[in-house]
Amino acid sequence: MDRKKRKLAYAKMFTCKQVSKSLSEQDYQNLPALKKFMLKLHVALCIVCGKFNRQVMESQDMCRHYKKIELELESSRPKLDEGKRKQLKKLVDQESGSLRVD
Repeated sequence: MDRKKRKLAYAKMFTCKQVSKSLSEQDYQNLPALKKFMLKLHVALCIVCGKFNRQVMESQDMCRHYKKIELELESSRPKLDEGKRKQLKKLVDQESGSLRVD
């Protein structure tokens, strides 16, 4: 690799701060392909922030999977009719009111 290409490759590498900022602002799956690749590369190679940011990425994966499963199961869950819902809410309000400390 000649000097210019090597310099360009280093210039495109993310810093730990940029990786952490990107992961904290949005799900890495929603990033453009090149940015996602560079982010994953940094996390895989970095000894400073790699472990933490890998855990952040795994948490995002788990949340995305949980949301997908919840949406799939939503239609099969039993629904509480409106009358029972109001009755339950009233009961909870009464019980929580009796637990308040003035």
